[in-house]
Amino acid sequence: MAVTAPQFVPVHRDEYYAVQNKAYTDAIAQASLVYQNKQILMLVEPFKPIHFGSSWVSRGYALPTGTTQKTLLTNCSIFPWGIFSDDTTFDYMQWYQGNMTTYIGDWYVQPIAFFTEHSGAWTGNIAHYYFKGDEPFSFVVHSTTYGVCPTGTVNAWLLAFVVMPSASKGTMITTS
Repeated sequence: MAVTAPQFVPVHRDEYYAVQNKAYTDAIAQASLVYQNKQILMLVEPFKPIHFGSSWVSRGYALPTGTTQKTLLTNCSIFPWGIFSDDTTFDYMQWYQGNMTTYIGDWYVQPIAFFTEHSGAWTGNIAHYYFKGDEPFSFVVHSTTYGVCPTGTVNAWLLAFVVMPSASKGTMITTS
């Protein structure tokens, strides 16, 4: 079997659905674990702007350029697995555990804007990009137009599943 470098694959490839299904299965397992340990009814849903707060809602489904630092609430998790983008200026994301403390890796996302479906799933080890309750994490969105300037946005969205208590549906899952 040939080994390939991690990359984004488009919707029309089977690997796309394998990555999506792995992230969903892992999110369901995390929800089940919280339920078993704490008897809290849990919910798994796609990542929406409201999950990161009202300032994200006002922007719509657009990622801000620059650094985003978040800390998850207790019992909440996020399982990123891909990107939707039709912005050819959005070229990469850098990922960190903690508040820019431990570098995880880069996602080179520019090709996604040229995919017919404008959606790509990351074929690398997505478990490295999973973040769970009370854990801080950071990512940097870079654009060839804005660089890492925090005043711009890219017409792109993070594809992820979030896990939260069912009573928290439609609310922020982070403290910051």
